[in-house]
Amino acid sequence: MRNRKSKFIAFMIMAVVAGAAAAWIGSVRNAALKALADERLTSAARSVIPVEKTELEPYVGNDVRFIQNIRAVQDLAAYRGELFAATSGGLVELSSDGELLRHYTVLDGLVESDLTAVATYHGKLFIGTRSKGLLEFDGERFVAYRWTDRQAQTVTSMATSGGDLLIGTFAGGLIKFDGADFIEIRPNGERVARATRVVCDGPRTYVGTFDNGAWLYENDTWSHVTSAEGLPSDRVVGIAATKGEIYIATDLGLAVHDSSGTRSVAEAPMLSDVAVEHDKLLVTKSNGELMSFAKTLEPVSDRAGLKDARLKLIGDHLFEISASGIAQIENGHLRPFYSPESEPLSDNFVSSLAINRGSELWVGTFRSGIDVLSSASGKTRHVESDAIREINFLQVNGDGVSAATTGGLAVIGSDLRIKQSLTKGGELPSNAVTHFTGDAIATAKGLVFLNKGKPTLLSTVQGLPSNSVYSTLQVGDKLYAGTLGGLAEIENRRVTKTYTDSNSALTTKWVTSLCRADDRVFIGTYGGGVFELLSSGEIRSFQPETGKFTVNFNAIYTDGERLYVGALDAARVLDLRSQKWQTMREILPSENVMSITGDDSAVYFGTSNGIARVEHRHFTNVQK
Repeated sequence: MRNRKSKFIAFMIMAVVAGAAAAWIGSVRNAALKALADERLTSAARSVIPVEKTELEPYVGNDVRFIQNIRAVQDLAAYRGELFAATSGGLVELSSDGELLRHYTVLDGLVESDLTAVATYHGKLFIGTRSKGLLEFDGERFVAYRWTDRQAQTVTSMATSGGDLLIGTFAGGLIKFDGADFIEIRPNGERVARATRVVCDGPRTYVGTFDNGAWLYENDTWSHVTSAEGLPSDRVVGIAATKGEIYIATDLGLAVHDSSGTRSVAEAPMLSDVAVEHDKLLVTKSNGELMSFAKTLEPVSDRAGLKDARLKLIGDHLFEISASGIAQIENGHLRPFYSPESEPLSDNFVSSLAINRGSELWVGTFRSGIDVLSSASGKTRHVESDAIREINFLQVNGDGVSAATTGGLAVIGSDLRIKQSLTKGGELPSNAVTHFTGDAIATAKGLVFLNKGKPTLLSTVQGLPSNSVYSTLQVGDKLYAGTLGGLAEIENRRVTKTYTDSNSALTTKWVTSLCRADDRVFIGTYGGGVFELLSSGEIRSFQPETGKFTVNFNAIYTDGERLYVGALDAARVLDLRSQKWQTMREILPSENVMSITGDDSAVYFGTSNGIARVEHRHFTNVQK
């Protein structure tokens, strides 16, 4: 009896051991299969991308305020019960019904304002930027990731796949983040360049590109489809999977990929995305026109007039996002979800600024005409037309302004009506007007003087260093003209002297901006930084103090105490008494400072991502 019991116990022990061994073998097998699948997904040596991780701090002062457009939505994600929108003006937190809860800016810790993608991963919100890599947000603080082995830092799209975050970039490849390391995925050993869309459907991954078709990862294998295989175009703008079929939207039409191959199913220009809503395939155009597809494209909703429209599926809810905000799609019908009506700016690309006597801030944009911001009413007025677009320079003219544009020179009254318009074929040799002073107008084909409406042209024939004139400045009886070929000194409409890199200390001859501060004349250049024209006629360079940099066109301003210089990479400020320079970067919506103006209380910096209003006391505090 005892012997029988001992045998039974031994048998049970052996069974347990065998079961454990089987479980262990199974886990090893599963781990091996996962590793094999991961290796196939990567299809390259699993070298870790070196990364620089930085915890970002918010700005603690209260002397800086941003003026930005936060209507232009570029991506959308759900996080902690709310929705977060990546916009060209920062990160926007929305309630489940589209109410604006908070606007996060560079002052809160963002590395830049122009955000391109958002995705939730491992309890954090990950944010893609236009030029500065990846951000991680835990609801309170931001952390920046910069890949140090590649210069390109533009994130275009993100999606989660299993336990990984897949990151599409424009020039840095397709990157996988597993929570600890970044690894580049190279399908069949090839870098995925210029990714436009990353879409994950369970174990399957689809990647669209700007000019090289789509990469498809299915059954542990990568395949590549292009126009040669049946796509209407190699520019992929959207991908959606349903019922064993993969629909690929391109800028010229829609294609389907299945077990039989790839074939075009609908020709349609300007497509911008495709998505599935309740087993119904929806396609949108860039202008917001929504269509369904079964066998043909059928109109669902015509929202023509939008810009950069896309489709975004959040849980069971489908949204159309665009430069005009967000609309929710329900059974093919669209309803407004988020579209702030009181936006101060129509566009964040601020190319010129001016303040009139009524303390109205006139904002020239390079894509959307002119906004007029009233400090008294808090309201914004807008003017835009074929003649008022792509603004190069604004100058106060009574209660209105005169505007130099790529379509000519326009005089605009306080009622926003055009009082006078000078164009090519009339008074000007070219519609491309960059600047003006008095009756001298800088154009792409020379300097024009108006005498009772009759034009006189000054060009290289009369001694200008170049016909491309970018800036003008009147100093007493002398007019200075900054050109592509150097600086011209003009008296009585005759060129009396020139300064170039061959006859002066002006080592960079492309002059982009001119400014007078008391009796001092400052010269901004493209690539050489700032110079000063001394009263002796000699030129002094500030390169020993500031180094070389590019001054943007007509982006120098003075308030009498300081000289403010807008550049591609920062704003430089010169204290005219101490002669000390300081660099401003962290408190600006963008490092690209394109225009500057000011009033008694503050200086306004127009950038490629909005305006920073910086109170005068900020500069005093910095000096201390």
